[in-house]
Amino acid sequence: MKPTVSCTLSGLIPNRKKCRMIARGVCLWAIAFSLAPAALPAAPATEEVPRTWPQAYQVQRDDASGILTLSTPYYTVEQNLKKGGAITRITLTHGKAANLLLQPVETRVCDEKGTVLTDLNDAAPTVAHRREGLHEIVTVECELKDEGGRASGLQLKTTLQYRWGYVKIRKELLAPAGTSAREVCPLSVVLAPNLTDYGYREGITEAEKAPPFAFGSNRWGKLRLDDPSDKSLDTRYVPRSMIFVDPGVEGLEWFVSSDLSQWELQLTGSRGGGRCLLERNQDPRGLALSVSPLWSPDAAAALPAAATFDFYLAVPILDGRAHGPWLHTSFNRNRGEWVSTEAIERWAEKGIQTVHCHNDGDYYDDGLFWHDGAYPPYPDMDRYDKVLNDCRAVGIRTATYFSNKELHPSTKEFQEHGQEWGRMNSKGELRHNFYRPEREFGAQMCLRSGWLDFLKFSIDRVLKNHPLDGVYYDWNVALLCSNPLHEGATDPAAPAKGHWDMDELLDLMEWTRARVGKDGLVIVHNTTTPMFAVENFADYVVATEWGYKKWTDRAPDLQDLPLETSLAGAIPRGAISYGVLAADAPRRLHRLFAIEAFLNGVAPWPASEETFDLLPLLKPIGDFREYRFADWRTTAVTLSHPRCAAAVYSRPGEAHLLIANLDGEPHELTCTLHPQNLPYPIANPTAATMVSSGGGDLNVGQLVGEGIKITIPGDDMIVIRVR
Repeated sequence: MKPTVSCTLSGLIPNRKKCRMIARGVCLWAIAFSLAPAALPAAPATEEVPRTWPQAYQVQRDDASGILTLSTPYYTVEQNLKKGGAITRITLTHGKAANLLLQPVETRVCDEKGTVLTDLNDAAPTVAHRREGLHEIVTVECELKDEGGRASGLQLKTTLQYRWGYVKIRKELLAPAGTSAREVCPLSVVLAPNLTDYGYREGITEAEKAPPFAFGSNRWGKLRLDDPSDKSLDTRYVPRSMIFVDPGVEGLEWFVSSDLSQWELQLTGSRGGGRCLLERNQDPRGLALSVSPLWSPDAAAALPAAATFDFYLAVPILDGRAHGPWLHTSFNRNRGEWVSTEAIERWAEKGIQTVHCHNDGDYYDDGLFWHDGAYPPYPDMDRYDKVLNDCRAVGIRTATYFSNKELHPSTKEFQEHGQEWGRMNSKGELRHNFYRPEREFGAQMCLRSGWLDFLKFSIDRVLKNHPLDGVYYDWNVALLCSNPLHEGATDPAAPAKGHWDMDELLDLMEWTRARVGKDGLVIVHNTTTPMFAVENFADYVVATEWGYKKWTDRAPDLQDLPLETSLAGAIPRGAISYGVLAADAPRRLHRLFAIEAFLNGVAPWPASEETFDLLPLLKPIGDFREYRFADWRTTAVTLSHPRCAAAVYSRPGEAHLLIANLDGEPHELTCTLHPQNLPYPIANPTAATMVSSGGGDLNVGQLVGEGIKITIPGDDMIVIRVR
C-alpha cells in the first residue's frame, strides 16, 4: 500500500477510534478545521453534481400502501410500514436488478421453544421521520410476533440514518425478564441471485490464532445458484463486513459499526457463539443471508433486558456513464532533483490526468522525506509548490500522500500521544511499519482515538498552505484494535473488548469530501478491502497491490482476476501492476496487463508505457461520459476463440467493440454482434467499420448474422465501430 516512483515495496498492515481531546491546543485547531459531514452544502439545482457530492433525499410516504420511499438520483430504498417498517426494496437507478432484496431486511428471534418471532409480522409499527441537514432519520418501534401475529413481549426499536450511499442502522432489542432464545438475528435477508461474487472480512482475533496485527483482507468467494461447486458460507464468528457484487454491474454491502463487542460478547459473554450463514434460497430463488450474534440449534440462552446492534447497508453510487482510463503517476523529492517543468509538460502531452507526491520513507538515505504527521517535510517546500503549480498550468490535478494509520515516531504528537492513539494487540503492544531495518514509515494508529482529529488537522494544514487539488489516502481501511483507551477505559492495562475504526473511517471520508469541495480530488488506496461506503466519496480508487497470485509467464483468464479489479464499475480504478507482475515477468505481460485492464474498464496504475501504446485505439470513442460500458462479461459480442475477449462502449445509435487477443500468437476468429444486448440496443445497425489495424468497412449484416472472420495479432486489441 506504499507505492513510490523509485523503489520496490513490501506489503504492510493498519487501525483507529475517538477517545480524548488532543493536548496543548492541537484539538482546538482540529475542531476549528473539521467540517461536520452534516454541514455539506447542497449544489444549485441547475448545476451538474458529481456522484461524490452528497445530495438531499427525496422522501415520500404512502400510508395507503404502507410504503416509505427514500431516493436519490442514484438509488432508491423502500420501507414497508405494514411489515414492521422493514427495508423491503433497494434498487440502483443504473443497476440491473429490479430489487436487490428478494425478501425484506428482517430482524428475528427464535425463542427457547423454537418459535420464530419477527418484526415483519407487526402490521402497525410506530414510525417517525425527521430530517437533519441532508440526512433522513427514520425511527421504527414494533413488537416481534410469531407467524400468527401473536405478541411475544419482545420490543424492537430501529433507527435508520440515511446518509450518502449508505444507511446506518441501530437495532435496540428489549426483552422481558426471563426471556431466553436460541437465536438473535438482527439481519436476515434474501439477496438477488445476480450478486454472485462476495467477500467478507473475518470476525476472528488473536484468540482464534489470527496474527496480532492482521490486516483482515477479504476472503473471496462465489455463490451461484446453478453451480453446485460453489459452497455456502457458514461461520460461528460474525464477519466485520460483507460485500456482494454483480461484477462490473452493481452491488450491496453490510458491515458492523466500530463496537465489535455488540456482535461478539454482548449476548454470549464469549466469542464464537453466533453464526453467519450465506446459502442458496429456493423460494424465492436467491441468496439467503443471516447474521446472528447468538445462535444454537437447540440450547437457549437468557437475553439481557436490552441489547443494541449497530450496522450499515451501503450501495455503490453508479452514474451510468463509462469512465475513461485513469492515467496517473507520482513524484517525490528525489534528493532535491524535483520533477522538472519539461517533464511535467511531457506528462500532459501523454495524457496524464492526476499526480500525487509520494515520499513517505527515507529511500535516498538523506533523512528528507514526508514523516507521517510532521510538517513541513522538506527544507525546500518552494520547489514542492513549483511542481504543483507546473502541474496546474498544464491541467494536471495534484494530491499528496497521507497515511490514515501511520504516525512517525519522530513527531511530538507520537511522543505525547502514541500510546493513547496507537493500534494495539491484545498484549498492549504497538505495531511499527518498516520498509528496511531501521527505516520506518510510522507506527500504526487507530482512528477511534484523538488520532482522527489530529489527522484532520494535519491534512487541513497541508491543503491550506499548498496549491493542491486534494488528497491521496493510503491505509484507507478499518482495522481491529485492542487499545482499551478507545473503548472508554481509563486504565491502559484494562482488557479490551475489541473494536475497529469503521465509524471513524466514514467520518474521515465525509469530512474529506467536504474539505476538498465538490470539485476537489480524493484518491483512496484500499487493496483487498474495497468498500462501497468509503469509495462513494472518492474520485479514484487504487487496488490490487498485494494479496493475489503473481503473474509469471502467462496472463490469467479474465474470470480469475480479483473482484476488486473493477468491483461494481462505479468509479475509475487503477490496478497496480507492480504488485501483480513478478519482477522477472516477460515484458509482454505488461502489455497484457493493460489489455485486461481495459477490458475491465480500468487502467494500469501508475500509467505504463503499454497503457500509452494502447490509448490511440480508444481515441475515436471521444467523450467516454456519453457512453455506457459493458466489460468482458458482455453478451453483446460472441467470439469463437477462448483466449479472445470483448468489451463494449455503447451510446444511442453507436457502439465501439474492443476485441482483444490474450495469446502471443495471432488468432483468426468469428465475431458476432448481438445488437439487442448492447447497453443501448441498436435496432437495425447499418454500418460497421474497423477503426484500428488499417481501418476499413465491414459487412454489418454478416456481423449481426452468422458473424465475420477477423484476425487479431498476438497480445493486441482491435476496435470496431457499429452504427
